[in-house]
Amino acid sequence: CDKNIADSVAKRDSEQSKVEDFKAQISAASAKKAQLKKKSADLSEEIAANKKALMETTELRSEESVENEKTIDDAEAGKDAVQSALQVLKAYYEKAALLQRSSYEPPDADREGSTVGDLAPDVFDEDYQGAQEASKGIIGLLEVVLEDFDRTVTTVKEDEKAAAKAFDRFQKENLDDTQTKNETMQDDMDAVVNIQDEVVKQTDKLKDAEKMRDEAKKALDILHSECATPEETGDERFASRKKEIAALKQAKEILEGWKD
Repeated sequence: CDKNIADSVAKRDSEQSKVEDFKAQISAASAKKAQLKKKSADLSEEIAANKKALMETTELRSEESVENEKTIDDAEAGKDAVQSALQVLKAYYEKAALLQRSSYEPPDADREGSTVGDLAPDVFDEDYQGAQEASKGIIGLLEVVLEDFDRTVTTVKEDEKAAAKAFDRFQKENLDDTQTKNETMQDDMDAVVNIQDEVVKQTDKLKDAEKMRDEAKKALDILHSECATPEETGDERFASRKKEIAALKQAKEILEGWKD
């Protein structure tokens, strides 16, 4: 009985240890799975935020590009118009400044070759050649406007180039980050599947260990029941007591005889 009981106790304790170990593994795996699922959910939100940001930035960049293109076209058109106006004004004032009084004798001149206009009072000292001084201010103003149009075209083109470069950089970083997050999320979901499979295996092992432990407990209970000393009756206890007293007397006599 003692050996069988000892073996059953060892079996029970061994299976109980397995049960506790499998439960610990399942608990750790479940916690890891929950952590990975939470991480994947966070990554999914970040990916959605990336896509939204890219879509909004792309729309703004497109609008900005259209606006810049319109500004450049308007400036170019204004520049062409001012250049044409300058050409007309410069041609006129240059021609006016070069005009000279004609030396031929008009048909309506008198004997001295003078016309009615020549005989009129000298209101003007010289022929009219256009408002030359005023023309300098007008041409100068138009040249300033022309420079403004040139500067606008140059500035907007530079701004557009810089904005396009910044957008390309943002787009690349955004797409690269999204790709990395997608790959990480896929790896995590694959890990979740593997963990789930492992949890199923560990759960099966746990059930087996619990079954073996319970069987060991039952076997131990049976052994305890079978190997336990039956309770003595009153008569049996009295008889045992008489035998014990007799044995004690006999032992006393032996000891006393040994001394003599």
